[in-house]
Amino acid sequence: MVTEQLPDNHSADVVAPIPSSLRRVEEARGRYGSFTDDYLAAMWVGDPLADAFVADFPALGHGRAMRMLRTACQEGIAAVPDAPTSLRALFAQLDEIPDWLDTTAIDRDSQYTSRYSLASGIVLGAASLVSGYANSAASRPLELTGRYVENAGARTIEVGSWLIAVNKPGGLERHSDGFELTVRVRIIHALVRASLLERPDWDTDAWGVPICQAYLGYTLVEFTLIPLRAMRQVGAPYLPHEERAAYARWRYLGHLLGIDTALLPRDALEQERLEEIYLLTRPVVDDYCRSLVASINREFLVPEIQGVLPRRLAGQAPRVVHALERLFLGDEIADELEIPRTRLTAVLARSGPVLTWINHRRDLRTSSLPRRTQKGKEYEQEQERRLRRDWGVEHDLVDTSPGGGRPHPARGD
Repeated sequence: MVTEQLPDNHSADVVAPIPSSLRRVEEARGRYGSFTDDYLAAMWVGDPLADAFVADFPALGHGRAMRMLRTACQEGIAAVPDAPTSLRALFAQLDEIPDWLDTTAIDRDSQYTSRYSLASGIVLGAASLVSGYANSAASRPLELTGRYVENAGARTIEVGSWLIAVNKPGGLERHSDGFELTVRVRIIHALVRASLLERPDWDTDAWGVPICQAYLGYTLVEFTLIPLRAMRQVGAPYLPHEERAAYARWRYLGHLLGIDTALLPRDALEQERLEEIYLLTRPVVDDYCRSLVASINREFLVPEIQGVLPRRLAGQAPRVVHALERLFLGDEIADELEIPRTRLTAVLARSGPVLTWINHRRDLRTSSLPRRTQKGKEYEQEQERRLRRDWGVEHDLVDTSPGGGRPHPARGD
C-alpha cells in the first residue's frame, strides 16, 4: 500500500494510507511534486489546537466551554481566569498578529466592493458553495449532520452573515464580530470533526479526517479565487487592488481558521495550485453531491434569481441558475452533478466579457463608486432581512440555532 509521511507535528514513524476515495494521485505527483505530499498528508490532520479544546468539552460542559470561548473572543483570554490550558494555547495562536497582515490596507482597498453585492450574492451560491459539492468526501460532513439538504436556506444565511461580518470595515480586528464568528466557525468544525470520528458511518480509510487541513485550505479557494473569477465571468469585475485585498483578507481568515502555513495560500497563484490539485484528486461525485446542488437550487438560488428577473421571465429562473452553474463549474463537473445543459450558458459566456469591459470603464470613474457602494450596502441589508424573515432565522451560526430538529454537535445536542 502506498503511504504518506504525516506532517512534523506527528510521530516520525507514523505513516498513513492515501484515502482510498482519491483519484489520479500519481498524476498529481507528476504535476505538483512535493506539494502533493503535503496535500495528501493534510488529509489526516484536523486542527490540533481547536481539537484539543473540544476534547475538554465533556469535562467543562458544552455550554460553559462555549461561553468561555465567546468571552475570550470579546474580552481576551485574561477575562477567563478558569480557562483550560487548551483554550489558552488556542488564543496564544489567535492573538498572534502575522507580520504580513495589514488590515488598514485591506479595508482601504475594499471600501467600494459592495457596489456589486447583487452579483456577489448569486456567485456565493452558484459558484462558491456549489463548487465544493463536486467532492463527495469534503461534503460528507454536511450529509451526516443534515445541515444542508434539510435546511439549505438557513445554512446559506449563516454563511452569508459570517461573510458580511468579516468583510465590514474593521471586520478583521481582534475584538470585532468578524473575529468572533470566524473563531466560532473554527470550533464548530472541531466539534463536527470530533463527533464524526466517533461514528461508525464515517469511513476514515476512504475520506481521511473530517474537515481535514486539505479541504480547509480549499475553503479559501471557494471564497476568493472562485468568486473573483466568477464575478468577471458575469461582468462584475473588481479592480486589481480590490482583488489583492481579497486574497490578503482570506489569508488572514485562513490563519484564524487554523489552516497550517504549508496549506495556507498567500496569493492567486498559490490558490490556483491548490484548486488544481483539489480538482484533480477529488473523489467521484455521488448522489448526495447531486442532492446538495438540487437543494441549494430549489431552496435558495432559483428564488433569488426569480426576485431579480422581470416578472414575465420569472419562470426562466431555473434555466438561468443552471446556465450560471455550468459557466462557473465547466461542463465536466456540471455533467457529473447532473446540472441540465442550456444554450443560455453560451449567451452568458459571450456577454460576460462585454459587461466586464463596460463595468471596468465605469469603475475607473471613481466619482460613481461611493453612490453605487451605498446602494449595494442597502441591498445587502434588505436582502439579509428578507431572507431571515422568509426562513425564520434569527441566529448567526449553527451553534446558537434553536434545537428541536436534527441534533447537531455544535449545539451540544
